[in-house]
Amino acid sequence: MARAETKERLLQAVVHTLASVGYGKTTARAIAKTGGFAPGVIYYHYTDLDDLFVETARFTSARRLERYQAETKDFTGAADLAIRLRSLYEEDTAEGHIAAIQELVAAAVASPRLAAQVKEETARWQEFAESVIHKLLAGSPIADIVPVPELASAAVATYLGLEMLSHLHADRTGPEQMFQAAHRLALLIDSLGGGN
Repeated sequence: MARAETKERLLQAVVHTLASVGYGKTTARAIAKTGGFAPGVIYYHYTDLDDLFVETARFTSARRLERYQAETKDFTGAADLAIRLRSLYEEDTAEGHIAAIQELVAAAVASPRLAAQVKEETARWQEFAESVIHKLLAGSPIADIVPVPELASAAVATYLGLEMLSHLHADRTGPEQMFQAAHRLALLIDSLGGGN
């Protein structure tokens, strides 16, 4: 197996392990068990687990951002965008990306290197969110008054927090209800002449 393929398999194993057992139990042995390889493979490619977690944050963020950019580049309005984002969120949840990132964000408190990487990845997502919001509002009468950076920051924080809140408040508003509400708002935006 090529080095690049091995590293990708290893990083995927970290994502799945973080998502299934959490950061505290994501040991070299647990990652190796998930990926079906010997724990020594980790230390052949990475100095330590902190190094591996930093690379995992970069890896999963880049992969998903690429997917989001491709899926949202030609949306036709707010309602269409809401549908696409809902589908992408379902992918993220099913594949463990959101859960893994939440674990890495929590772990970043104790790791300056991981914290720096999480901050860098968050900035990328905020830039992406800003570009989507600008495109959504282009030509709209409210385009000049909407605080896009702040709205983008709130969107990223909400998106990451949806899954966590659904676990903490299982009997309250969860991702499904939030996306339904977003779709209703999107239809209103489209009807008022906003949207792409």
